[in-house]
Amino acid sequence: MQPANPINDVADVPSLAALVVLFVLLTLAVYLELKESRIPNWLTFPSMVLGLLIAYLHGQPFLGASLGGLLIGFGFLFIFYLFGGVGGGDVKLMGAAGALMGAELIKPALFYTTFIGAFLAIMMLIWRRDFWIRAGRGLQSLAFWRKSSQAQVFQLPAIKVPYGIAIATGCVLALLARGSN
Repeated sequence: MQPANPINDVADVPSLAALVVLFVLLTLAVYLELKESRIPNWLTFPSMVLGLLIAYLHGQPFLGASLGGLLIGFGFLFIFYLFGGVGGGDVKLMGAAGALMGAELIKPALFYTTFIGAFLAIMMLIWRRDFWIRAGRGLQSLAFWRKSSQAQVFQLPAIKVPYGIAIATGCVLALLARGSN
């Protein structure tokens, strides 16, 4: 009796070309995020196209997985973008990663990215030393008995979390977890 293969569908595994493009994409995205506080379109859009093109060259199942990964990655973060939680570059980066990784691998990457992003946000708050102030204000705004006229007059500045780092780390963890199976 043969041991069960943990990889059920060959289309669930990105090709070497897709992994190389993913590595370059994530490396440049983290560098640019740290240097310029943005992830540019010239990096994300060609990566999406390359992901789909590489998948197309490998056949129909790969193309479906790549397109699914693009839609899942982009769509999930787009929801957070609508509420101001992440920037547009982050959304496009996750879409590009999805196109390169495929639908099955982008799901755990999103899971890891979410927790790493939350951890980074908490670390930024602690580093800025206003964690408890922001937590208290958040709880006050959730309280149904608090009227808007009682709201505090001044606002704290927005926190810029380098979410590209969370995305890159989440993608790497998803690949490592898949490789250990």
